[in-house]
Order: sequence, then C-alpha cells, then structure tokens
Amino acid sequence: MTVKEGKTERKGRQQYAELLCDFMFKRLFGSEANKDVLIGFLNMLLEDSDIVDVDFIPTEHLGETEDDRKSIFDISCKCSDGKTFIIEMQRGRQKHFRKRAIYYTTYPINEQGRDAREKYVKDIAAGKEDARFDWDYDLKPVTVIAILNFRFSHEETWPDDRCRSSYRLREDSNHEEMTDTLRFVFLELGRFNKRIWELDTVFDKWMYLLKHMHEMVEIPHEFSDPLFTRLFLLAKIGNFTPEELKQYKNSLENMGDFNNIIHTAVEEAEMRGHATGLAEGLERGREEGREEGFVKGREEGKAEGKAEGREEGVQVGERNKAVAIAQNLIAAGMSLEDVARTTGLTMEEVRSIIV
Repeated sequence: MTVKEGKTERKGRQQYAELLCDFMFKRLFGSEANKDVLIGFLNMLLEDSDIVDVDFIPTEHLGETEDDRKSIFDISCKCSDGKTFIIEMQRGRQKHFRKRAIYYTTYPINEQGRDAREKYVKDIAAGKEDARFDWDYDLKPVTVIAILNFRFSHEETWPDDRCRSSYRLREDSNHEEMTDTLRFVFLELGRFNKRIWELDTVFDKWMYLLKHMHEMVEIPHEFSDPLFTRLFLLAKIGNFTPEELKQYKNSLENMGDFNNIIHTAVEEAEMRGHATGLAEGLERGREEGREEGFVKGREEGKAEGKAEGREEGVQVGERNKAVAIAQNLIAAGMSLEDVARTTGLTMEEVRSIIV
C-alpha cells in the first residue's frame, strides 16, 4: 500500500465500495443486520446521546391529502424513548437544503399527533369509559442528520475547514434553548480535506471513510478499531453476493446517469438562458438609470442604472438558467419532484414549464 496526498493509492481492481451511493449508504445505515454501525455513528456524531437500540420506521411519508407532496427519506429510525432520527445523504448541491431539512421534520412531528389521535379513537372503539384525547403536545425530539457531498454557504467568519454544523431553536439575544425538539446536523464533505496522517478524532475517521473508502486497498492502521474493521468488511466488494454486486453496480450506474443528466442540463442552460436573461436585466437597468439620471444627474444615473442592471440581470439570468435546466431534466425523463429539488424551483414553477 502506498499513500499519496492523504489518500491510499489504488492499484488494480477496486477493493472497497463507494459509500455515498444509495446501495452502500442503506446497507451500512439502514440495515437491521448492521444496526450496530448506525448506532455507533449516531453516538459518535451526537456526543450528548447514549443510544442503545433503534427501530427502523418507514422512509416514505405522505401528506394529509393526495395533493400533498410525498417525501422519502434515506434512513429513518426511532429510539425506545421516542426520539426520531432522519439520516439523509445528498450528493448534489441544493440551494435550499436547510429549508428542506426543516420540511422533513414536519412528518415525524405530525405523526406524533396522529398517533395520539389514533390511540383515542381505538379507546373509544374498545368502549373505554374514561377514553379522552389528552395529548399535551409533549413532542419527542426529532434530529435530521445530513451528509452532504458539497459545502454550504456560511457567514464570513466561518472557518473554511469546519465541516460539521449543528442547529437548534434558541433565543436571539442570550441563546436560551426554546426546546430540544428539533436539531439539525450537517456534515459537509466538501469542506473536509484532511489527509490520512492528520486524522485526530473518531469523527475525522468517519468523514475520511465516507469520502475516500473506495480509494483504499487495505485497512490502514488508523482504522484498527473493531467498528471500523466491521465497516471495511461490509464495504469489501469481494464479500458481496452476486445479487448485492448487481445492486451495487446498478446504484453506481444510476448515480453516474443522474450526475451526467445534471451536468448536461447545466451546460446547455448556460449556453441559452443565462446569457439571455443577463442581457435583458442589464438593458432594463440601463433604462431605469437613464430616467433617474435626468433627476439626479446624467452620470450618477447611468452609474446607478448599470449597477442595478447587473444585479437584476444576474437574478433574471439565474432564474432563466434554472428554468432551462429544468426543461432539460424533464426532457430526460426526471420526475417533477426531483427536478424541483435539483433546480430550487417550486413545484408550481416546474409544472408551469410543461403546460
């Protein structure tokens, strides 16, 4: 084994699987047989937790009505004390992913209310005289954990190499916690650039494997811990059954096809909508600048108009680019929901494209 730039240099056939494809991600974190891996990961990531066991719950959730959008999580599980964890893996950048994470929490929260209502209905049906709906909204905590193969935008003081962020509901001035019901933890692999000899913590090692496992040819001594040894065994391609190997290859192919569709759509959109929208915005800004210039002075008006034109042009251009990308993705056969997630457009905007 040789090491180059912190990555194990790969020679010959690939030994370990890519962890960020759907098949491997769910094999490691969503399998009943491998619950110990998920529990170990959660306890490492959430340092204030001591999780002993979890039960997997359905990952497909429907809204209250047929018109509501369906949501499918990668992994969803619950502890005996009612705490729920949603684990998402996102390979492609999404403009509003933080808001999407908030949206995800509405499903398990609503389900807690429905469960209380269903218990009341069952008590009535069973003829219990003391049956009553007495739920007091004592919500059990819901945590969303997102593993992102890109980086978020943060405030200017955010360290470039800080790849873990954790958010809760807190008071604005003194940061008093309002409730522990909601928590959002984001892992930005795009910010993690440590080399193998720089790994100091268990967290570092997890991040490194998520990003580089498929580049290794054997287990480095840095990963001699029993849980990591088990992780390598689960990811070793030579241990896959023929059916598992087929599923893994299909998952890689789907991942490649998806990325190719996105890249092609973006390239075509850049050749069309972006330039057109930018030109329209600049011209509109110049006209506004000329009109205002007659009042404030010709030179000042022209300068301000051009500045506003550039800003508006960028906004128009970005939306035209998103629409052009959406058109290409729809033509390629992608579902409208995936188009909305990929481009950041609303479902209404996506639907209007095909009308």
